[in-house]
Amino acid sequence: MTFGWNQAVPPNGQASQRAAIAESVEGGGAGNSNDNPLGLATPVGELDIETTPEHRNLITGDPRCADWTRAYDDPNVVELRDHLNERNGIPGLEVVSPDQIERATALFHRDGFVAVADALTSEQLEFLRSGADDVIQALAQADPEGSVGGGAGGLPHRYSFGGTSASRHMFHRPEWCQLIDLPTTSPILSSIFGSSDYIVYGSGGDLALPGAIEYQGLHSDNVWTEIHDPLGVVTMRDLPVPVIHINFPLIDLTPENGPIRQIPGTHRSRAPIPSLTDEPEWMRLSTVCPLPAGSAIIRDARCWHGGTPNLSRDIRAMPNVEFMAPWFRSESLVRSMDYQTWTRLSPSAQRLSRFIVCDPDQPVIGAGFSHPRRAERERHNEAELAKLEPVEADRYRRML
Repeated sequence: MTFGWNQAVPPNGQASQRAAIAESVEGGGAGNSNDNPLGLATPVGELDIETTPEHRNLITGDPRCADWTRAYDDPNVVELRDHLNERNGIPGLEVVSPDQIERATALFHRDGFVAVADALTSEQLEFLRSGADDVIQALAQADPEGSVGGGAGGLPHRYSFGGTSASRHMFHRPEWCQLIDLPTTSPILSSIFGSSDYIVYGSGGDLALPGAIEYQGLHSDNVWTEIHDPLGVVTMRDLPVPVIHINFPLIDLTPENGPIRQIPGTHRSRAPIPSLTDEPEWMRLSTVCPLPAGSAIIRDARCWHGGTPNLSRDIRAMPNVEFMAPWFRSESLVRSMDYQTWTRLSPSAQRLSRFIVCDPDQPVIGAGFSHPRRAERERHNEAELAKLEPVEADRYRRML
């Protein structure tokens, strides 16, 4: 499948709207800072950009490639590719094995993330690849130019698996459900959280097509509204880890194929996150690579991170699964797994997913439909809701 490296898609996408986009975003963040402390309460603005509300502050794009051509042999692309192959990657990146639970826990608390090799067996990896390929095919049919994009910032040639799912998550696919309770990651999660009473709340991940020439602005994945402290003393960054995301790269992460960048130690930082204009070069190169396919990148959602250019010829996909600490809940916790899927899980996975499973007779609206455009996802969901009795449709809407 040819999907990516489309010269017809301008850098950053929607180039003519960039100024209007910046003006439409309320509050700080449009060109000044990529910080998003309000998370789910971040103002949405007026333009129909394919990104999540808490990441509206990233939609101005990457100014450094504004005049480039989205072509493999564009001189600017070639120069950046050479630069990344020479310098990209966290110096001395320590990759642990699944049985190094104490070391993984220590690295996580120190850096806000940890890379774990061999998290998936070869069979699990191939199964996850097959599921991701199905979704990618659907996205390619809906957006063959790769121009719509999505995920944090809504950049073209990038998509969010969960964001493009009409159900907002991927729990309708067994390929993602297998990630809920792995023998390689669950012990590490229990150690990090200090308890096995954590829960799963989300599944998705992202992919970067070949030709995703833009850097995605650094951000944190705040699935909460900042806590209210009348004394102004405590913020979410002063607390133990509330949310952990685990990404599973489906191909080896290399300097040039869009490895995630993580800024060590920023999970507890109150400093504003720098914009792409102000971000120092070392942060651009602070990527989790090289790392083999089937590894797990276990991340504190508060830690500063961002996507990097995929200048290769391969699709770089990283499905994920998302967990909340035993003590934490937020409005991001929605019922997105159907009961029949839940019954096929192991007892341990059932317990972890008990807050997201629907009633036996309750459907998951949008499950199985992926499209990069929000309007199409909403149209699909409304058609599904119209098939229900009015009382049931109203009940479903109130759940969201």
